[in-house]
Amino acid sequence: MDSRAPRPSSLFRPQTRSLTAPLHALTALNILDRFCLERFTEFMSRCVCQRHLTLIHASVTLFLLSWSANPALAQDKAASAPPSPAEKTPAPIAPDIVPRALWDGRKIVPFRALDFPKMVRASEADFLDDGDYVLGTTLRGESRAYPTRFIWWHHVINDKIGKAETGGEEPVAITYCSVCNTGIGYDRTLNGRPMPIDFYGLYNGVVTLCERDSASVLLQVEGRFVTGPLLGARLKPVPVLDTTWGQWRKLHPDTLVMSLDTPYQKHYSPRTKPEPRDYSRFPAPFFRPSMTRTDKRLPFFEKVLALAVPASNSPAGGESPILRRAYPLSALKQAGGVVNDTLGNRPVAAFLEPESMTATAVSRDVDGKTLSFEGRSMPDGKRAIFDRETGTRWDLEGRGEAGPLKGKSLARLECHLSQWYGWVAYFPDTSIYGRNDPPQPVDMTSVQPQGE
Repeated sequence: MDSRAPRPSSLFRPQTRSLTAPLHALTALNILDRFCLERFTEFMSRCVCQRHLTLIHASVTLFLLSWSANPALAQDKAASAPPSPAEKTPAPIAPDIVPRALWDGRKIVPFRALDFPKMVRASEADFLDDGDYVLGTTLRGESRAYPTRFIWWHHVINDKIGKAETGGEEPVAITYCSVCNTGIGYDRTLNGRPMPIDFYGLYNGVVTLCERDSASVLLQVEGRFVTGPLLGARLKPVPVLDTTWGQWRKLHPDTLVMSLDTPYQKHYSPRTKPEPRDYSRFPAPFFRPSMTRTDKRLPFFEKVLALAVPASNSPAGGESPILRRAYPLSALKQAGGVVNDTLGNRPVAAFLEPESMTATAVSRDVDGKTLSFEGRSMPDGKRAIFDRETGTRWDLEGRGEAGPLKGKSLARLECHLSQWYGWVAYFPDTSIYGRNDPPQPVDMTSVQPQGE
């Protein structure tokens, strides 16, 4: 899929043959900063004989592995600190959540949300290459891009997007889990006020977030609060495109982009070593205990486009049931990058740009007509998306570029990229494009899945 070979994040990369092994683990647990790491290593090397050095190395490594692998032990340590007002009373929790799998990493890993980052024009973004990945969104007439080399460390960016002449600024949270490769945007307005969102930890191997003031836990995949005063509340998703900087700039030449100029830039992935997008295993021991279930229909780390749409036959006066489907990127690629589908009674289309592996989904209905799409070769050798009914050419975001429907827009559907495990663990009833086999659930509270 992605041309870049996976590599462990520098935060989790194991070291096993020197004193720096336990110290790197300590850094990952936010116990030592980089300065302390260097000075402590130098001090220990000078003051301790080799035999004692080896013994210390073994003891500390075993302790850290046991501690970080067990969320309960880590949380016991966190509980020893003086409780904040939000921690004095156990928070209520949604009945479908497995409490011991909801891992609180706030005191263990150093990730921090970022509020209102400085933005620069595309022409000023000399810190990005065309192949760098970004999460791009357009709201109320304004386009912004957030490089995944930066946002992977924050996991969430609190921002405001929009122009005054097109409705003003909309408070948004741009969220990213680099291990699951899941980038999702939310309108962070709740009960009439913008909610600041922070990093929390993990659930089902995917990042979890929390509301800053109440510490109510927010599931990134669902946009649902599952603990605390906001239990049961949901944030509304906003369209986000996970694509390359070159592709996003082509779609939105007037885009703004998050600047490298932040207080946290020392933590960002270097330009030559971006975060991987195709993990084949979990990079740290505290991921596995956060899993509750999976499904054998697809490989654990298979990358999919995850789609959710309301069923058209919604009950009167009630919420419409949500239908979900996973489109393996390998299947989209085999189909030439264009798939016409129907989910329930909803005509949908899934598009894939194979060079950047950018995928999205749109409605096939426009102006009372249902369109069908196909990929056609262009004079430059590249493929483009056309509808068969009018011959209009469309871009990846469903905007008519040329032809009778130029200027029209297909409705963007709620979708995002994900590893299979991170989608099916939350939505076990999901269907898979091109298949009708029933779910094959695996209880991961007691079973280690094959291939993980």
